[in-house]
Amino acid sequence: MPTVAATALRRPVAAALVVVAASIPMILPAITGATSACAAATGPHAALVIDTGAGTHSFCVALDATTVSGIHLIELAGTQDHLAYGFGSGGQAVCRLAGVGPQGDDCFADYPDYWGYWHGDGHGGWTWSSSGAASARIGDGALDAWVWGSGDSGTTHPKPPPAAIHDVCVPAAPTPAASPSSARSMPPAAPSSGARSSASPGRADPSTDATRSPKPSGEAVVKRSPSDGPPTAGALAAAPNPPPASGGPGPGLLVAIVLGTALAGGGWLRSRSSRRGRSAG
Repeated sequence: MPTVAATALRRPVAAALVVVAASIPMILPAITGATSACAAATGPHAALVIDTGAGTHSFCVALDATTVSGIHLIELAGTQDHLAYGFGSGGQAVCRLAGVGPQGDDCFADYPDYWGYWHGDGHGGWTWSSSGAASARIGDGALDAWVWGSGDSGTTHPKPPPAAIHDVCVPAAPTPAASPSSARSMPPAAPSSGARSSASPGRADPSTDATRSPKPSGEAVVKRSPSDGPPTAGALAAAPNPPPASGGPGPGLLVAIVLGTALAGGGWLRSRSSRRGRSAG
């Protein structure tokens, strides 16, 4: 049968584990806090818009240099997002994008329709490119667009739909980390059976029937009925001294009884010896 000391040792440990387990849902959100981000929105990037006339395709392209040419921007979109493309004139002109345009090396085989080249102004507007894509330099945050249609200038050729860099390369919304004050303001976990929060040490669990009764010495003991079950961690903390094992007498009382019995026996023997001596005399 386990002793009271062993039981008293196990119960506070079990109560501590219950308190720790109840605190995990409050601690993890303060530590944890993971944020999601678009891979293309980190580092230098540019937006590429392809308008085929039947639909618009947008690509947020991660740059592999500080600036790239308009031709290389299309190549990067093909590598990163599987954009289908075809170049002509020795790789200096754009013939086909997203499955639209001439199949051969002549990029004006379908004239008057061809791919018109545009640069974004950063505010949703577009400017007709006066140079070819091979000589254009595209940097971080730039917008390039290609529109399939007819017209020899920006006034006659169809324009791309209005777009800004953040419409294509959507920045990741940062998740604020939980501050210590917000972690403290979270509601505490409900006390489980046999345990209480560490915010109120030295008090007994209100779910038990334990009460205190004063003693002349100023100490306090815990009165319990047999049906109350084992004492809680709070009740053990409230009692200055643990109850004696098995309800029997303590070691000091046993020693006192033995010594008292020995002294009484010695006195009886001395008394009997003295009576025999007087009778003999």
